[in-house]
Amino acid sequence: GVLSYEAYRTYAALSSLVDTRVLDIDRKRPDYIYIKHHIYRQSLRERALDAENQHRLLNIIVQPFEKWWKALKHSVAWRLLRIAQRGDQAERLKAIHQLAQIDHLKDWDFQHLAQLCDYRTAISLARSNCDTRWFLPPRQYGVEKEMREVLVEMKSLLELLAPHKCAAYALEQTFGSSGHIREPDGDEVTYQMSPSRFEYDQLKQSLSALVHLTGLVGPEGKQHCRRIVDAGGLLMLLEAEKLFREDIDMKLLISRLVGNLSACEGLGYEFYASGWIGILARWKRDVDMRMQVTADLTLENLDQDDPNGFRYAPKVYPLHPRGRQQAKPAVDVVFIHGLLGGVFVTWRQKDLKPQAASLLGKKHKDVHLVSTSSPSFTSLTNDIAPTDVDIPPNRTGQRTEGITAYKDELLTFQESTNSGPRDASISDTETKELIEALQQEEPLGADWTVVYPDVPLAADEDAHTGKPTATADGATCSVSGDQWLQEPLDSTQRSFCWPMEWLPKDFPSIRVLGLDYESSLSQWSATGCPCEKYDGKLQKRAAEFLEKLATSDVGQDRPIIWVGHSMGGLLIKSIMVQALESSNPKVRRLAENSRVVMFLGTPHRGSGVAKLKQHTSALVWPSVEVQELEENSTHLLHLNKSFLRSVDSLGVRRPKIITLCEGKPTVLTSFKLAIHVVPESSARIDAGDFYLTSEDHLNLSKPICRQSFLYQRLVGAIQEAIRSGGPDSQLIFHGTKKSAGSTAASSALSGLYTQLKQFEQLMNVFI
Repeated sequence: GVLSYEAYRTYAALSSLVDTRVLDIDRKRPDYIYIKHHIYRQSLRERALDAENQHRLLNIIVQPFEKWWKALKHSVAWRLLRIAQRGDQAERLKAIHQLAQIDHLKDWDFQHLAQLCDYRTAISLARSNCDTRWFLPPRQYGVEKEMREVLVEMKSLLELLAPHKCAAYALEQTFGSSGHIREPDGDEVTYQMSPSRFEYDQLKQSLSALVHLTGLVGPEGKQHCRRIVDAGGLLMLLEAEKLFREDIDMKLLISRLVGNLSACEGLGYEFYASGWIGILARWKRDVDMRMQVTADLTLENLDQDDPNGFRYAPKVYPLHPRGRQQAKPAVDVVFIHGLLGGVFVTWRQKDLKPQAASLLGKKHKDVHLVSTSSPSFTSLTNDIAPTDVDIPPNRTGQRTEGITAYKDELLTFQESTNSGPRDASISDTETKELIEALQQEEPLGADWTVVYPDVPLAADEDAHTGKPTATADGATCSVSGDQWLQEPLDSTQRSFCWPMEWLPKDFPSIRVLGLDYESSLSQWSATGCPCEKYDGKLQKRAAEFLEKLATSDVGQDRPIIWVGHSMGGLLIKSIMVQALESSNPKVRRLAENSRVVMFLGTPHRGSGVAKLKQHTSALVWPSVEVQELEENSTHLLHLNKSFLRSVDSLGVRRPKIITLCEGKPTVLTSFKLAIHVVPESSARIDAGDFYLTSEDHLNLSKPICRQSFLYQRLVGAIQEAIRSGGPDSQLIFHGTKKSAGSTAASSALSGLYTQLKQFEQLMNVFI
């Protein structure tokens, strides 16, 4: 301390001896000029007066024009809105198309127009991707209820449906035999669970039960939907949406329930009055593609003005198109997943770093997919390896399946860009070297031939696989160099639903549907009520899908292409057999208009995995689905014979059968075994084309890129179906007949806004 003090005193003494201002001697100081204000005062006043006069003259000219311009913009929007509400169908469609493009009005203009909207126009605007300011926010949207209050409301909805056995079972399982909202006790206390977390789980179970009750087939499910809406269920669900706005897992449950309610006809006004149309319009822009698909499904069910729209039953998801179209689709392509699969699980792009699968469906690694600013951009923060059986269980050991298969995970769209080469981590060394070489080199010429990375190991004689160009039935194993797509294969470019993202690029005029259902390998892990656990029979499930597909007009005046993975192929066979046995012409057309059936690892004669489950049945307790897949099962053999007999009965209209079989065993980590889930002897159906691939069972449905054999074989099949469909498959919508005067007036207003927007940009320079 003493030394520091002496050093400070020495520094202060030396500083006082030297004047530091010496360094500023040569620095030039600014020069100031004194202005005598009384001399220049008059000239400054005259200059300010001249500027004021010029500005006043400009205001005299511009202000009336600016006022007229604002009134004109609002007037044109108001006139278009009147046409959208009172015109005939063709005029309404044109007016809605123009209104959806308006994005330059003031907020108060949008608020005024939103108050003039009716429910039919609001639904049409929401389907057209309009500005979200078109919709008034729900009443008291900024006020949130407590979680317990929302739970009480969901419980009241279940009690409303309690005469049904599923509702009674859900009440007992969720709230106990007393029927009261209970606190955690007993063994549950060991989890150190807070009351809010316990209420969260109860609310989640209640929503899952309501999703099941509203998704029942037949009039029973529609009655439940109507009773929920009449009891104010839409407002109750709105409170849940406000509470879990950032919880993707709960949002998916709420969206599924809202989608099920929309399947009941005549509820458009109820959705609009409760404020759900604006929320659905916002969900269409959600970063998670599952939210987007469900929102599109709900709005299409509510839309009464779309001449080319359809109505979708629960568990039928329209992957493309998503929005209003100018014409009916040319082809229907239907995808059905297998056991423990899902629409956004089975039909993913091939994993870049595949893991071993779990026979019991246990989670091996946490999966988190984080999206950036745009829905078309995907960023992966962790290495991921989802498979059909790698589905994470929740806290109670149950598994969320189907469209909500992955908890707290965002599934986003693939970025459509042709950027430079990437560092793709692909397990197959030879494939990785080939892809990297093709990406790093300059574009190949027509004199090059590139063989697909997943070329089949073997094929039947009538399956033309050795030719470099597509044959008559669409089979090919290579492509010329000038047609090779320079697409990156890194983890940020993976597709989480390739039928939804790839097929529309090649066939914009087709319709792509994904069927979803819950399944399990063991009764211990089966979710839902007993009717789902024990009534999961193949024939019953196929009958339910048959009715739902007929409701969606699948195969009416257009060809159908079926793609089924594993058990999904068995469902396709049962659907076609039951369709031909039906006396309903609309149902029969589901089989009569089938042009292609693609089986991906389908166990036509059963699977050895089911037999493995039987040996440990006392411990594992196999589910109904697994029991039906027993090797050489009498039921499966009978189904196979019935399917072949039904196909032969169609004669010249019989569909083309394409079979892909796994050529590599699947590693099951539960038993440290590598087994063929569906061996070649069971995958062969003895009809059509047969290909033995180099993939395992789980990757049969996951092409590595668009230039893969699986995808290109499907593309060839679709092309052949379109060619064979004839002119009836290209249905163009013709609007209702209207007078020439109304047509001219509607056309004039339709194109006016485009010109006004350009003129406004020009005037902003001068105003």
